[in-house]
Amino acid sequence: MIATTLAGCIDDKGRIDGGGIVIDDGDDSGNQTNTNNSTTEEFVGSVIFETPGEAVHTGVSVPFIYYEDSIFYLYMCNGTEGHHYSTSTDGLNYTSPQKTGIGGCGLNFVKLNDGTYRLYSTTKVTLENGTQSINSTSAVFTNLTDFAPTNRVDDDGTNAQSTGEPCNDFMGTPSVVRLNESDDSVRLYFSCSEPSHMAGFTSATDGINFADSDGILLNQAIDIEVHDIGDGYRVFYTLMNPDVHPELTPFHPQEIMTAVSDDGLNWVVEGMVANVSTVAEGMGVEIDVLADPSAIQLDDGSWRIFFGSASEKTDDHGGIYSLRWTP
Repeated sequence: MIATTLAGCIDDKGRIDGGGIVIDDGDDSGNQTNTNNSTTEEFVGSVIFETPGEAVHTGVSVPFIYYEDSIFYLYMCNGTEGHHYSTSTDGLNYTSPQKTGIGGCGLNFVKLNDGTYRLYSTTKVTLENGTQSINSTSAVFTNLTDFAPTNRVDDDGTNAQSTGEPCNDFMGTPSVVRLNESDDSVRLYFSCSEPSHMAGFTSATDGINFADSDGILLNQAIDIEVHDIGDGYRVFYTLMNPDVHPELTPFHPQEIMTAVSDDGLNWVVEGMVANVSTVAEGMGVEIDVLADPSAIQLDDGSWRIFFGSASEKTDDHGGIYSLRWTP
């Protein structure tokens, strides 16, 4: 067991739970000014690296974590092999990836009242003027490990559209939260472009018909994942900030951030969970990309956050790692 700090000492907020490495720096408020780049973001909370030096899986990217019936389901993009899943009973040790039967990498889903699941993903479409765009699509499925076409039913609705403002014909991996227990209404969140930001779309009670976008909700936020935390919402994301990283082409995100909201529309940035420097030190590995954070809240209130060390758009798929963060 190793405890380490960045620029200070571990105070009573830092704790080691089940082994691993603690990164916990800060002033009396629990925040630490980030000295690794020119931004003014501050670290918030404390981080534990439960499996230093070890990747959850190598050669994969774009994680999405889901938990049901004491099983952790980790979904991922496996390069040219397509979309895969892996399972775990402890949240740390996972089976070998197996194919889900779905094409593409970016997806998110929610469980409906009837026990089925509604899958949201993105796909290229041809508009009436002949140009291509990326729109949201959805389907209902029943098997958490088999998303093949024979096991899902496409919805016949008006999906969220990327044309015009604020998405400008681009939508990244979707993130979805249910809005009411009494119906199937949802809000979809996407990374959009020009400039990069998080945008939202709220559905009708059916979960498949969407009005115009809710607009730009969080500037510079990409790789977003939104969670309903009971009395509000929390989002984990990375930053599209080429002013800070002009040397990286194509842009590779290097910070995992978090923000909170009372209504899912108005957001307040809390601060930085981790960056490549803290992860490299805590994991004991060389890493220069933090992409696509996906998180699950544990019973003690902490969050286990999975992230990719390379983008699905690069030739070198580094792998998926995890850390544990306490607000």
